[in-house]
Amino acid sequence: MQFVTDWFWSLQWERLVPELIGKALGFLSGFAASWFLLFRRRLNALQRMQSGDSDDFIFQMHHLSPVADHDEDVVLLFRNVAPKTTLNDLYDNEAVRNVVKKIADQTTLDDPILKTEGTLGFELLNDAVGHIAGLLATTPFPRKAWLFVMTCEDRQAVRKKCVRCFLIQPADLEKFFDWNWCQHHVRVEKPWHWFRVVALHRIACAWKSEQQIAIEESSRSQELDMPLVDKQVRHDRIRVLSLGLNEEECPIGQPHRIAWNSHLASLEAMGLQLTAATPKTNNDAHVNTATDHAVNAPKLLD
Repeated sequence: MQFVTDWFWSLQWERLVPELIGKALGFLSGFAASWFLLFRRRLNALQRMQSGDSDDFIFQMHHLSPVADHDEDVVLLFRNVAPKTTLNDLYDNEAVRNVVKKIADQTTLDDPILKTEGTLGFELLNDAVGHIAGLLATTPFPRKAWLFVMTCEDRQAVRKKCVRCFLIQPADLEKFFDWNWCQHHVRVEKPWHWFRVVALHRIACAWKSEQQIAIEESSRSQELDMPLVDKQVRHDRIRVLSLGLNEEECPIGQPHRIAWNSHLASLEAMGLQLTAATPKTNNDAHVNTATDHAVNAPKLLD
């Protein structure tokens, strides 16, 4: 006991006390900072979830189902055809992920397609195309031509902002070019699905423009038939894939007719160019021929 007492009084308390207090304060400060950062991260994650922002990648099939007793009307169905993935899972390069986020933020309801320009954009699109083509390679359904397009719909219209990759058959997308047809003959499963009709109309208009550019390029030169990645300046943002998808999906509940009168004013305020179909001309015939060739031609994917 005497030994312990002597050792206790022999300690240099003028140095020991400040060191103990300093280390204790340092430990508490580190613990508080770690807890704050963890809490802040969780809080930010909750805020992103509540605000509708996410890094999800969703692949959706779009199909037109006929309406009973209304020969000219159809119901727009869209279904997920692959497990939901994330930006980090699809692209392992951090710089590439930042580019995807940037171009996704630049989309609007008027132009919902990601602006995948240049060589980098070509590779971004190819990676997403290769991903979904691999996932659907073994489906039991008959293979057909489907159009693939990467979109990010306007946060003003949709609840959740993420990258949605649309799959739709060329014949169905062709119909969406006529805005009058969209207004009078397209029904939806839920009333708030009206924005998807607008997005498909704008995609159909972009597809027409790409077809016209392809015709002009093919008339000038044949050197652009193969994608030269190191010289890739322009590429089609709407790709043709051969996929087997289930076309026997049925509407959920009673189809809704969209009350467009309640939406047109806001769409016009956003500057949307809603296009009605025009009578076919000789040029249109050439466009349709080019479409058939584009659908039937084989596509090379890296």
